[in-house]
Amino acid sequence: MTIYLAICDNNIADRKQLERLLDREKDARLKENYDVLYIDSFGSEDALMATPVKYDMFFVDVTEGASNGMEIAKKIRQRGIEAPIVLCESTINYSSYVNAPENLIYIEKPINKGQVSHLVDVSLEWARRKIPLIEARCKNETRFLRHDELIRAIPLEKFVTRLCLSDGQYLDISESLSSLEKQLRSYDCFIRCKKDIVNIYHIRSSSQNSFKLSNGDVVGYSPFQKNDIIRAMAANMRHLLLHDH
Repeated sequence: MTIYLAICDNNIADRKQLERLLDREKDARLKENYDVLYIDSFGSEDALMATPVKYDMFFVDVTEGASNGMEIAKKIRQRGIEAPIVLCESTINYSSYVNAPENLIYIEKPINKGQVSHLVDVSLEWARRKIPLIEARCKNETRFLRHDELIRAIPLEKFVTRLCLSDGQYLDISESLSSLEKQLRSYDCFIRCKKDIVNIYHIRSSSQNSFKLSNGDVVGYSPFQKNDIIRAMAANMRHLLLHDH
């Protein structure tokens, strides 16, 4: 299994020590059971928050600047990211904070090998249970999206597909629509409407052979696609009812 771990620590010595421990754990796991660990290390909040959605665990201790480790943890949760966050305590006692977000782990520095091994186990368990992200490879960056963020995918060229997102953004990815469709099959909530792919969670109304989506787009579908659309709707009925409420 593959997991992504993020370190965010403004103390260079502490950051490097945790990197070394995780690198050793990575090597041991690869030999034992072929688990793959990707480790990204950051010295500031801004660098971490560029693409936080891809990580399966965060190791955080920031004691300088506008935001400390607890404030960063809150910002991660405000983005809807539920992965475990490890607050590594040095000069700040994070566990004394009131109104802390959920799923935080508090650990005092220095962190040892046994603690790192246990925390990697926790992140692996989280990764096994989480809903996988959609990998969107754009020209200059790769984004990781939750499936409910994607409203519609529109083929522009053979290897260029436009993604319409729930926050109003448009992403042009370097991927054919058929290749994207294979990536989306595991979610069971995406349907073909003529040449487009539509997320049924974002359908707000219907008229003859067309749907109005949450972003105001109207997409038509072929009568030949009707049975597939009905099957997808039926399979997701319970989730659609929960989504509406």
